[in-house]
Amino acid sequence: MRRLETSRRFAGLIAVLVLAAGITAASAQTQNRRGHGKRAGLELTYTKWFAPGFPNMVGVIGGDIVGQFGGAVLKAKPDPIGRFVQLTAVYIVVAPDPSRSLTIHVDGVQDNQSGTAVLDGRVVDGWLAHAHVHAEYRVISCTQSPDPCFQGTISLKRRSDDSDD
Repeated sequence: MRRLETSRRFAGLIAVLVLAAGITAASAQTQNRRGHGKRAGLELTYTKWFAPGFPNMVGVIGGDIVGQFGGAVLKAKPDPIGRFVQLTAVYIVVAPDPSRSLTIHVDGVQDNQSGTAVLDGRVVDGWLAHAHVHAEYRVISCTQSPDPCFQGTISLKRRSDDSDD
């Protein structure tokens, strides 16, 4: 049973990547900020939504990388009263230059009352492997999905031995 669940999650992630590849990065809702320098690390903005449905996510990335977002919620555990949800997720940043793409594992909490979330984690694969990640988002309405979307920021703090080149 566990192997079947893992296979379904993997298939879901593959579907997310395929969908993310089909989304244009020209979203008007994604800000584009550049030039933060090595000390600041990377600053990304994103808008994501569930597609083709929960737990798979797609979207767009802006900021220091303009590209596509993919990912999946691996665990969502609400508290007994339903205000907070403990989350574990995988975020995939698909950059136009494949050497700048990365996979992030995050854990955190969504506050259903305020419609916000804070997550922390690490880059687990790709560019800037092992860098610390801090992500925040807020729940919004959007035209990309009939369900709520999520708009936020991802901050990556590079180690001193990482470089842009």
